[in-house]
Amino acid sequence: MVNWGGVVVEEFTQPVPLSRSLSQSRPFTVLSVLAIVLLALATVSLVGYFIIYLVYARALLAFPFDYDQGEGFELYDAIRLARGENIYLDNAQFPFYSSNYPPVYRLMLVPLVWWFGPHLWVGRVVAFAASLVIGLLIFFAARRLWQGEIGDRPIFHRLTSNLVPLLAALAFFAANYVYHVGPLARAHLPMVMFAFAGILCLEVAFNEGRAQDARWTGVRSASCAFLGVVLLIIAGFTKLQAVDALAAGFTYLLIRRPRWFATALVASALVTGVIVLAMNAATNGQFWLNVVLANVNEYDIAVTWQTYGQWFRLQGVLIVCSVLYVLWDILRAARARSLRPITIWSLYFIAGSAMGMLTGKWGAGPAYLIAAIAASCVCTAGLLARLWGLEMSDRRLCARSPLSHLQLSGSRTLVALLAALLFSFQAVLNVHLPTSGRIFGTVARIIGVADASSYPPYPYYDSAGFTQLGHLLDPADSANGWAMVEMIRGVEGPVWSEEAMLTLLAGKDVVTNPTQLLNLSKNDMLDTSQMIALIERRAFGAVIFRALFYPDDVKEAIFRNYYWARNFKMNGFDYWVLLPAQGE
Repeated sequence: MVNWGGVVVEEFTQPVPLSRSLSQSRPFTVLSVLAIVLLALATVSLVGYFIIYLVYARALLAFPFDYDQGEGFELYDAIRLARGENIYLDNAQFPFYSSNYPPVYRLMLVPLVWWFGPHLWVGRVVAFAASLVIGLLIFFAARRLWQGEIGDRPIFHRLTSNLVPLLAALAFFAANYVYHVGPLARAHLPMVMFAFAGILCLEVAFNEGRAQDARWTGVRSASCAFLGVVLLIIAGFTKLQAVDALAAGFTYLLIRRPRWFATALVASALVTGVIVLAMNAATNGQFWLNVVLANVNEYDIAVTWQTYGQWFRLQGVLIVCSVLYVLWDILRAARARSLRPITIWSLYFIAGSAMGMLTGKWGAGPAYLIAAIAASCVCTAGLLARLWGLEMSDRRLCARSPLSHLQLSGSRTLVALLAALLFSFQAVLNVHLPTSGRIFGTVARIIGVADASSYPPYPYYDSAGFTQLGHLLDPADSANGWAMVEMIRGVEGPVWSEEAMLTLLAGKDVVTNPTQLLNLSKNDMLDTSQMIALIERRAFGAVIFRALFYPDDVKEAIFRNYYWARNFKMNGFDYWVLLPAQGE
């Protein structure tokens, strides 16, 4: 038996000499050559996006300051862990600092901090590497969906079955949201990496329907499922947004192996509970307060719908294909009167899309949809694989008539053409690139975006519209950053800074985590009396603002006791440096 796009058909072992001779003597037609050419052009366009991604990552690795607010705090967590210090502190006590994420990503940085020192590029390298791993996993997952044929395959099949998974992987890097945050020192991409790997392990564990996977014994399937669950738990301890993968993975377990689901659910709950209770006890309750309770923020449903609208505008092709893939699964389940035909990729896409509902939460953003983008890449490749294998459900027809074999080849050529058109159109939706320089400037002029800027004054265009991420930096950004560092070095005592890298590069420890203080204050879970008392005594040698993400009473105390001394421009933001006021 062979599974073709979800349709189980009988495998005929009798040779079909005439059909095979036709396929070997005429491996290509005019349409098939056109299909390969268009697939190659689509690949070139998406490779172009990948090159832009590499250029962006290289530029960020060389920039020692916060590009996105929060990167330096993630590094500081790793620095504290490397020292053997706690990262979940009481925000009401000096240094008024605590991490607000689970620890896995920070722990990944610790060995690199030991070996290379406390540099921001350490965190960016890990996140960037995680994005590359996700791309490889997407290719592997999509390639598995195209492995439906046994024995020798025509060269046209081999080319298409490799190019479509490659396009799916490259489409992930072309996505605007992935490009924006992929090289940043943030925990989101490592979380998606662990989550996607866990989902893929579960798919492999229960993929007994394909002949090439017959070697998987019950023990090996169980081992792969166990690894999948472990990876999902690790993803959850990297960032709480892994709940989408956990929901998809455990739902798939329930559908395919209810007993395994029950065992995995109980074991996972026990392990997670023990870890959380142990960390909470070791931090005097600060882990639960800062990681869970402090992240229950105010919510604006309008922002959610706006984000969904932008996501569809940017990823519409992959979204539509994924919805069709999900509907196909639902129809298969209805015909079988069982949920077993539903694939884990459909579940992951649904769960990842639902995660977008959290984008209306203060402090959230479109990056919450990156898991859905990764799943949509696989679902799109899966839909094309099903269309490719659909007509093979009637193998007898191909065995009897050479004409039917030619008809089959023609229909597969149309699927290859469709794949090329879909990914090409998706590439058009994802336009983003620097608009200056010999190469990028020329491309920008050709496509008509040379005079547009999505983040003035930087020469950068993004089809997402206004965005503070994605542009390359100019020398003045680094120069102004180092000027602030020198100013900080010249003051005595700690520095109250809204970004961590400025104080770290000045050789001072970090004071405050502004967004965390604001979150706690909004939820009435922060006592600001000690920090206001220190501000009133002007105990801080300087204060640095960028976005004023502090509780109102703290800002009022600062403005009473500190005066504006100098303004710096970096990365498009105005940085205010305040010094202690003189006299009483």
